[in-house]
Amino acid sequence: MSSHYVIQAVNPQAHLYEVTFKLDDLDAGAAGVRLRLPDWIPGSYMIRDFSQHVVSLQALGDGNEVAPVRVDKSCWEFPAGLEALEVTYRVYAWDLSVRAAHLDLNHGFYNGTSVFLYAEGLEQNPVTVEIRPPAHPACKSWEVATSLSADKTQANGFGLYKAANYDELIDHPVEMGNFTRCEFEACGVPHEVIFTGPIHTDLERVAKDLKRICEYQIDFFGKPAPMDRYVFLVMVVGSGYGGLEHRASTALMITRENLPIPGDDSINDGYLSFLGLCSHEYFHTWNVKRIKPAAFTPFDLQTENYTRLLWFFEGMTSYYDDLLLRRCGLIDDETYFTLVAKNITRIQRTGGRLVQTVTDSSFDAWHKFYKQNENSPNAIVSYYGKGALVAMCLDATLRERSNNKVTLDHLMQALWKNWLNTGEGLQEKEPESVAAELLGENMDEFFQHALYSAGELDLKSALATLGVELNWRQRKSAADAGGKNDKSGEFYWIGANVKPGESDVTLSHVFTGGAAEQAGLAAGDTLLAIENLAIDSGNLADMLKRFATKGEVRVHYFRLGVLSTTMLSIVRASNDTAHLTMQDEAKGMQWLADPTSNPA
Repeated sequence: MSSHYVIQAVNPQAHLYEVTFKLDDLDAGAAGVRLRLPDWIPGSYMIRDFSQHVVSLQALGDGNEVAPVRVDKSCWEFPAGLEALEVTYRVYAWDLSVRAAHLDLNHGFYNGTSVFLYAEGLEQNPVTVEIRPPAHPACKSWEVATSLSADKTQANGFGLYKAANYDELIDHPVEMGNFTRCEFEACGVPHEVIFTGPIHTDLERVAKDLKRICEYQIDFFGKPAPMDRYVFLVMVVGSGYGGLEHRASTALMITRENLPIPGDDSINDGYLSFLGLCSHEYFHTWNVKRIKPAAFTPFDLQTENYTRLLWFFEGMTSYYDDLLLRRCGLIDDETYFTLVAKNITRIQRTGGRLVQTVTDSSFDAWHKFYKQNENSPNAIVSYYGKGALVAMCLDATLRERSNNKVTLDHLMQALWKNWLNTGEGLQEKEPESVAAELLGENMDEFFQHALYSAGELDLKSALATLGVELNWRQRKSAADAGGKNDKSGEFYWIGANVKPGESDVTLSHVFTGGAAEQAGLAAGDTLLAIENLAIDSGNLADMLKRFATKGEVRVHYFRLGVLSTTMLSIVRASNDTAHLTMQDEAKGMQWLADPTSNPA
């Protein structure tokens, strides 16, 4: 028995997809048939309640109209004894992100978790889906782009697709519209880059650079690649940035500033971010889409799936995404050091690093990391950012104890070989045990500190092992993200962040122990004046510097519409800003251009 879907953008102006789900040769049994829509999407660890977007649903059982019974927010139950069931429903799609579904007259995008119901107990059945073209005349030139396996499709991509089961169906997002497309091969595997939205860029350069990234990563884990083809689905928007990994594709969102300028061969910060994003999501092809936590095998898409391993799957990937840009020759040492230093700076400025362990950050992703508030910097740490630093420290430790005979590369490659042999998910402490096995030494002390305590990582020693010197300096402006050795003048900071893009000085985050907290200020307060002189986001830094010799100033501010006054200390910004320099080139090159990165 197979499951068959038909999906069509029936009303792009109203952002509505219509889906028909057909089940034949049913043996419904006493309990009847239950259809569900997932409550979250793998790779984005938050309950999103996709069923809220189902706006209508009708059903035919054995050719007759039947009424389902709602069991819970995302479940519909149908009568027992049916031999065939056909359900037609409409889904509202107006979430412009990589996680859900979006539809208008310009394009259509969806993840299967947002639009495809599944029958409980039948998730392993083979699946077919017919993607029909929109009827609206404005969409007549649309094409389809997806990594889903085609069965009988037209030249424009509309038609019939197939999947081995429901899990495979929802792991291939679909983009519809008028595209800009570029293609390349990496280690013999066809790759496509699909740009949705108007662009003017150097497509040949994009293809050449992505080819280098993809070939390096395939070689890193070892041929053959685990997919027959791969698709980068890139939405180019006015504002926004992000990515979500899938088994043979990734959905990306960038701005036009992230694409290379024709005729300019340099890699500016925008294009560097795009390459790093592509590298990150492509690395996930191995690390989380195949190698994954045992807690995710299989996924339970109706509730939270807890694991303490996100530090490994996202942190390890965040460590390698930029490192492999350096190793494959797209960026130089200085550029890579700047990226590492910026991550160190971000984590150093997060008081939550001394409160929450990186394994607890992984476990709490569902209700803390993905639901951040004004106090989050004081209470949590990113398993992406700190996870990458743990990975770097682990790499340095393995190299130091083995005289570079065992590295983090060997750990990743060993885990990949284990997965190829078993197909099993990682147990919660398996990366630790495999690392110790490769090294031939007990590593409990390292992992206890790095993973299960909120103590500071010894980044200076780790980087010295890798031939690099870590230096600290004062931040030089509110926008100073680190990475460079800036020797400009003093900067004074109030211990709070200001909402960006606004002329008013409205506080977004107040940091534990800082001057703003000591003065009784809180997130949401709008500062109006210092010493009776008006301030705004443009002159705040200058005003603090002007009054620095006073040590303390009177501040007027609004809270909840009420004018208040407090005394605020003016303090020199602390040395929380990192920059790196090469200290030992021989050691550095063993790390940055490591011949052991290719498996034996």
